[in-house]
This record gives sequence, C-alpha cells and structure tokens, in this order.
Amino acid sequence: MEQTLEYIVFGAVPFAIDRKRREFRQFNRADNFVRFDNLKKEEGYYSAGFDKNANYLSIARLKLGSDNEDILHVSLPAPIIDSQELLTDDFKHDLNTLSHNKEWGFYLADKDTALRLSGMLPHIDLAGTDFTIDWRLKELRETELPWKNISLRNMEMSDNGEEYLCFFNTETHELFVPDENLFELPDNVVVLEIPYEIKLDPVAVARECGIGETDLLTDHPFQMQLAARVTPLSETGLSKFIEENIKKRKDQHDNRGFKRGR
Repeated sequence: MEQTLEYIVFGAVPFAIDRKRREFRQFNRADNFVRFDNLKKEEGYYSAGFDKNANYLSIARLKLGSDNEDILHVSLPAPIIDSQELLTDDFKHDLNTLSHNKEWGFYLADKDTALRLSGMLPHIDLAGTDFTIDWRLKELRETELPWKNISLRNMEMSDNGEEYLCFFNTETHELFVPDENLFELPDNVVVLEIPYEIKLDPVAVARECGIGETDLLTDHPFQMQLAARVTPLSETGLSKFIEENIKKRKDQHDNRGFKRGR
C-alpha cells in the first residue's frame, strides 16, 4: 500500500516526510534528502542545522555556530518522525505554534503549501470563472486568458476590512462601475466579496512584510483554491439607488410639466 506523504518546511523549503524510507526528501527534488538516522537525537528531540543556501539539513551544520545567519537550527519533537499516529491536525497546529514561538525552525505543512512555497500561485473562483491570485502585483488574472486582470489596489473594502468588494460582470469577467444615472439593474452583474490579502495568499504577504514565509500560516493556513462570495444585485443597495434615481427623474419631469403649464 502506497504511503500518504506528509510535508515539513525548513526555512522556506518544503520536504516530504518519508517514514518508509526514513528520510526527509526535498519537494520536487528527490536527489536532496537526509536520513532520519543522520540527525542528532536526545531527550525526545531530533536536531540538525539547515543550510539555507544549500537547502541541506545535517548535524555538521550545527557546528557552524548560532551566529551564522545562513544556518537555521532545527529542533524536531520526536513524534514527528517516530509517532505518525499522534499527529492529529490539532497536534500539528500545537507543534507549529510551539515551533514559531520557540524558533524550532520547522512548519508542518500540507501538499498545497509545499506547492506554494515551490512557486505555484493560488486560485480563486469569481462567480464561476477561475482567476490566478498574484498578490505581488496586487492583481487577479483570469487563468485561461491571463492578459485579462483585475487590480486589487484601489478596490473598496468591507466594513470589517476582511473582504474586497466589487461589481463583477459574469459575461465579460470585468469590473462593472455603476453609472450615477443608472435606472435599471444591469444584466449579468453581481457583487463579489473577495477575501483580503492574508487569506488570499499569506505566503506572499509574509514575503512582502519581510518575515518568514511560514510565519503567518499557523493562524492563517494557506489555501490553494478559494471562492469569492457572490451576491445578486437585487439583494444589494443598488436596487434602492436605482429607485431613488427613478424618483428623481420623475420629479424632474413633473417639475418641467408644471412650469410649462404656468
């Protein structure tokens, strides 16, 4: 039976945890691996130094000293290697929290997070159309037509600051800007609520802030596939706006008729 691999990140580099072969193997680079037996074990922990330049984990790197900025000291609680059955989602979360707070140098990840750290960008469904999220450029690109994009730079935010809000044309896949003289609800237009950046791509936000790529993931897990919330125009304030426009137009028409009558 083929084993289901789990993943761990050292620095910003993902590795597969292969317990059958008893090794950490770099994600998408099978020739870079380290045997569990080559790690230092004492008092319930495995330890090694991770060379951020060579992407290599070894005991020898520990001897280079804590002052070397290129060497990350890694401390791994033994259950990560020896007791897979204990690694529930809650326990993984606790270990990741401890690793972040105590600077143990690892993050227990899933495959999507490994893919993101290897360069793959996340995606979001906008009313049935797939867009690629590129927070570095602050834009959403239509995946099948990447020259078509939606900028997030000046998009309105929700009152709680956790969603971007916009009118979206479901046929043209472009933003819709209501005219101030709008008198009827436009066809094929909806309101989208798009998650804010820390939900769209916490890895890219961490890079932008100059912190570790995994520093935000314990509280904001990465998601490869997201979906914007879609609201029909009939359930928004645009209907009332149109009603007010129609009333203003009627009042103006009545006033002109009254003046002509005099």
